[in-house]
Amino acid sequence: MAYVVEGASYMGRPPTYNEYLREVLPVVHEPTGTNGLIDIDFLPTEMIAHIMQYLTVSDRKDAALVCKKWYQASMAPQIQKNMVISVKSSVTKPRPFTALKNRQDFHLSLSDVDGSSNSVELLGVCDRSLSPKLLTLSLKGTRISPDTLVSILKKCSNLTSLDISCCNQLILAGYQLPYSLQGIRLPSLTHLNISSMRQLSDLVLCAFLAIAPNLQSLELASAPLLFSSSYLNSTADSRPSSAALTFNRFLLEVKGKLSTTLNSVNLSRTSISNRALESLANIPNLRLKKISLVSCKDLTDAGVVALCTSQPTIEELDISSNSQLTAVSVKHVANKLKGIKLLNITKIKLQSSEAKILNEITSCSKLVLNACLLQLWVKSEADRAFSSWSSALQSLDMSYCSGLSNQVVVSMCQRLTNLQQLDLSSCYRIDDVSLREISKCLISLTKLSVAWCKHITDMGLIGVYHEGFAHTCAKECRCGREKDFAYFEYTPPVKDIAPRVVIPTVGDINAALQHFGAEGRFPLWRMNKLRSLDLSVCGKISDASVIDAIDFPELTELNLAMCSRLTDKSVIAIASHNGLLEKVNLSQCHQITDQSVAALLAGCRRIVHLNISGCPLITDLTIDCIIKHRIHLKSLDVSMCNISLEALERLEQLSPSLQTIHKRYTAAASTTQDAFLI
Repeated sequence: MAYVVEGASYMGRPPTYNEYLREVLPVVHEPTGTNGLIDIDFLPTEMIAHIMQYLTVSDRKDAALVCKKWYQASMAPQIQKNMVISVKSSVTKPRPFTALKNRQDFHLSLSDVDGSSNSVELLGVCDRSLSPKLLTLSLKGTRISPDTLVSILKKCSNLTSLDISCCNQLILAGYQLPYSLQGIRLPSLTHLNISSMRQLSDLVLCAFLAIAPNLQSLELASAPLLFSSSYLNSTADSRPSSAALTFNRFLLEVKGKLSTTLNSVNLSRTSISNRALESLANIPNLRLKKISLVSCKDLTDAGVVALCTSQPTIEELDISSNSQLTAVSVKHVANKLKGIKLLNITKIKLQSSEAKILNEITSCSKLVLNACLLQLWVKSEADRAFSSWSSALQSLDMSYCSGLSNQVVVSMCQRLTNLQQLDLSSCYRIDDVSLREISKCLISLTKLSVAWCKHITDMGLIGVYHEGFAHTCAKECRCGREKDFAYFEYTPPVKDIAPRVVIPTVGDINAALQHFGAEGRFPLWRMNKLRSLDLSVCGKISDASVIDAIDFPELTELNLAMCSRLTDKSVIAIASHNGLLEKVNLSQCHQITDQSVAALLAGCRRIVHLNISGCPLITDLTIDCIIKHRIHLKSLDVSMCNISLEALERLEQLSPSLQTIHKRYTAAASTTQDAFLI
C-alpha cells in the first residue's frame, strides 16, 4: 500500500509528522532543527492556536510566554472565548487594564470596587474602551453606582451575561435606577443574576427584565420575595410596587414577556410555597430546563410533584437541603423527568427500604446524594441502581452517606466504569478494600475524594488489603455510631475496652504484598488522569505508601490536611512526581519542615494556593523560598507557624500577585490583622 501526500509517495508506511509538514506547509527557509526536524517557528499562527486548544489553562499560560508569536496564537478567539479575566480594583492599575482593549471579545469579572479613585478610574476605562467587546460582565458584591452601571450597559451591545448579585448600593443609592434603565435594550443578554439584593422591588425587577427581551436564565436566590395570598390574587392591572418584590409581579412578567424564552430559574433560599411553585410550573408555553430550589423551608413534596408533572422538560434540578422533602419527591423526579441530566437531592434522607427508587434514575450524568443514605444500603438494591446508572453517569457524590459499605462500593466500581468524578467523603464504613477497587476499575477518574475515611491505611494506597485490618463498626465502636443507626449521634467511648490497633506495620504491608502478588496489586497511581485528590484526615497513611502512590502526570489539586504521620520524605516525593500542582493543602502535618516546603516550591512552580497552617516547624526560611523562586501565589495560610512579622512584610512587598494571607497565632498576628488583602 502506498501513501501519497501532495505528490510524495511513502511505500508501505504512513508519512511521519515531519514528512507531512514538509509536503503540506509552505516552508520558505531550510529547517533549522537537528536531525532534519522542522523548526516550529515556521508553523503558521493558526496551527499553533489550534494546538493550544488541547492544552490546559496552566499549560497555555506557560506556552504564551515562550515568544511573541506564541502569545499572539494564545490570543486567538477560539481559545479566549471561555476565558474570564478577574480584576481586583484595589491592586490593578488602570494602565495595564487598558491593554484589554486589544482583545476581540472577552469575559470580565470586577471585584472590590468601591468609591476610591482607582476604582473610579478603572470603571471609566471599562466604560470608554471595553464595553463594546464585553460578552459577560460580573460585578458581584461591588459598590458600583447606578449612573456608572447604566453608562456601561448602554455600550454593551454584545453582552450575553450580567451578574450584579449582592450589589445593594444600586438600590440604596436611590430610586432613579429603574428610570435610568429606560431605553436600554440588550437583545443578546440571556443570563441575568440579581440574587441577594436587599431592597429589590417590583419596579427594579421590571426595569431589568425590560432591557433583556430574550432572557433565558434568571437568578433570584435569596431575593426578598413575598408569597402571601393577597399578592398572589392581585391582578395584572396593578402597578409595580416600589417598596416590595412580589411573586405575583414575577409571574406576570414571565407570562407576558418571557414565557417562550425563559428556561432556567433560581429561587433558592426563598420562602416559595407549594402553591407558588405550582403557579409558576403551570404558565402556558413555559418550558423549563433548569431550576434550583435550595433551602426553601416551606417547600414540601406536593410542590415538587406539581413541578415534575407540569414541567417534564427539566434537565437540571437542585432540591437540596429541603428538610420537608421525602422519598415521594425523588420518586416523582425519577418517573416524570425522563431526560434529567443533573439531580441534587442532598439531605433528603432515604430509608433502606426507600433506596430502591434510585433504580429508576437512568439518564443522569451528574448525581448528588450527599447525606441521603444514612442506613445500611442493601447490596442487591445497590446493584440494581448501579446497573441503571451505568450508561450515562459521569459524576457521583455520595459523601456523608454512612450507609455505604465495602460491598456496595465494590459493586459500584465494577458497574460504573465511566465515572470521572467520585466523592466518598465521610463514608466511615469504607476502608482499603474500597480504595483498591476504585484504583482497579475507575481508571478514568479525574477527581477523587475520600476525606475523613479514617480507616484507609497505607495498604489501600498501594493497592492491597488485609482482612485483619478491616473495620467492623460494633456497638462499642469509637467512631460514635451503631451498626445500623440512621443518624449521627455521639456515644462516649467505653473506658475498659482497650483500643484495637488498626495501623498496619511494615511487616503487615509486606505480607499483604506477597499475598496478592504483582498481578493482584492495584495502586492509586493507576488512575493516571487524576487531577484532584483529597485524602484529608486519613490519619493512618504514612511515608510508606505516599512516596510511591501519589504520582500523577496531570494532578493539580492535592489535599493531605491532618495526615499527621507524613514527613518531609512524602512531600519531597510529591514535589518530584507531580509538577503541575496548583493547590496544595498540608494543614496540620506536624512533621514537615522548611526543607520539604522548599522542595515543593522548587518542583511545583505553578502553585497558587498553599496551606501549611498548623505546621510548627515552618519558619521564615519558607517565606524566603517563596521570594527566591518567584512563586506567583494568590493565597497563603501560615497560621500557627513559626514565622515572624518581618518575613511576612517582606513577602508583601515582593509578591504583587499575593491576594490573601492567613496568619492566625503567628508571631505576626499579635500586631496585625488576622488576614489582609494586598
